[in-house]
Amino acid sequence: MYKKSTLTVFFLLFFNLSFASTAIDHAPIGVSGDHYHKAMEKMVSIRYSTMQMKGNSLHGNTISDQEIILSQANPFASMSGAPANLSVVPTKMEMEMLMIGGMYALSDNLTYMGMLMFMKNKMTSNTYKGAMDRAYLGNFQTSFDDLSNISLSALYKLTETNKSRWHLEIGLDKSIGENNNQGAMLTPMNTYMQMTMPYAMQMDGSTRLISALTNSTNLNDLVFGSQIKKYTVLRDKDWAFGDKLEISSWLQKSYDESLSFSARLIFTDQQHISGSSSKIRSPVQSANPLNYGGRTLDLGLGANKVFNFFNKSHSRLGIEILYSLNNSKKGLQMKNDYKLIFGYQMSL
Repeated sequence: MYKKSTLTVFFLLFFNLSFASTAIDHAPIGVSGDHYHKAMEKMVSIRYSTMQMKGNSLHGNTISDQEIILSQANPFASMSGAPANLSVVPTKMEMEMLMIGGMYALSDNLTYMGMLMFMKNKMTSNTYKGAMDRAYLGNFQTSFDDLSNISLSALYKLTETNKSRWHLEIGLDKSIGENNNQGAMLTPMNTYMQMTMPYAMQMDGSTRLISALTNSTNLNDLVFGSQIKKYTVLRDKDWAFGDKLEISSWLQKSYDESLSFSARLIFTDQQHISGSSSKIRSPVQSANPLNYGGRTLDLGLGANKVFNFFNKSHSRLGIEILYSLNNSKKGLQMKNDYKLIFGYQMSL
């Protein structure tokens, strides 16, 4: 109901507001840190995204529940009463993120950017008997919501002409959410037990270096853009999600001055989890640090609408939906399905 209401309000605004400036000046809404500002300019933004994963793959190849419980060993089988093979299989995961950001230009060449992120994850899993006939016992859900990350960056203009812009981004991202979230899990013994949830349902508490290079080139009523961004772990606790590289390339086309459409390719390469937690020991694939990371390729289709919402402000509404083209993930993982991003930005 909430998502349906949000969509209704968004599209009513999207197609019924008068324009200001040019929509093609903005990258797709899913690209963070895509632009800088002139001296003393400010901008506030809010982004909401929802992502869904369904089914599982082993080294990029689809695998069924039955294949998992019959062939995939439980790395914690040596624990008392633990099954020899995996016995809990995740089937669906929904991830929601709310990002609140701000930008301030100290000069024409230097813009500061800050962002606060809230996250909500919900996972549905099937449980099977740990031995004998491996019969299906039922499914259960676990979830968490938390303030997850805070980041601060500096964007430095390298060069700008009538046709092209280049800038660098250097910053720090800090994971500030809980890393000991617990939930009631249906065990292979057909009982519910309060357990520490797998890594996918935790924050790692790490500090990361953000480094990026972004370009935008105008080709009359077309814009070609690209960004390469790296997240590198500088400090962690017992464990950390792996370093991540993101490469985006997009093409935008003007419909008119207030509306543009975009197509984007996003390549992601992430390392598996480093370290481990002594508290995460359930017979499920997502409790194994090696079942994280890998390479994915997504296609994003989006639109931007610019307008005057308040008399003296320049605003943008953006929407982008990402479809998975390739899931070459490491080990045994859930498959990406889609990601939907909405955003609003207002320059002051």
